[in-house]
Amino acid sequence: MESNAVISLRGITRDFQLGAQTVYVLKGIDLDIQKGEYVALMGPSGSGKSTLMNLLGCLDTPTAGSYTLAGRDVSRMDDNDLAAVRNKEIGFVFQTFNLIPRQTALQNVALPLVYAGKSKEERTLRAEEVLGQVGLDDRMDHHPNQLSGGQRQRVALARALVRQPALLILDDTTSALDP
Repeated sequence: MESNAVISLRGITRDFQLGAQTVYVLKGIDLDIQKGEYVALMGPSGSGKSTLMNLLGCLDTPTAGSYTLAGRDVSRMDDNDLAAVRNKEIGFVFQTFNLIPRQTALQNVALPLVYAGKSKEERTLRAEEVLGQVGLDDRMDHHPNQLSGGQRQRVALARALVRQPALLILDDTTSALDP
């Protein structure tokens, strides 16, 4: 159990009440993820993958246990502090991509930098750089409905990477890949 892990989970439990019954979705999870490490969560439907991803992404909190992200205990933070952690430390690519239809690929990718207080010039340069890294430098001015599913997924990936997060969470990463 490394102390320099980017992610460290200890005794993580997440349960939900269904009427009078307690349903344990996660029970006693211990996990360390080192910087640069890739981890895939795999299992059948209903096995707790989404619940664990929501906890890792600070979209939910555990019922019990501790979660440390980049040296900070996030398991007991309030909603405002969790939102700040998500904004600064975590990049998400959701299965549905959540792109803004009226904005171009460039504008969609630059959006997190607006919330980071970056100037328009900084936002544009960084968004162009990351779109180039995902092979979409020729699609920057296209709106989501003008892009293939795989291209939309790469825009979502670029948006997740634009702030250089400590943690990148991708949900169902192969669902829309171009051949």
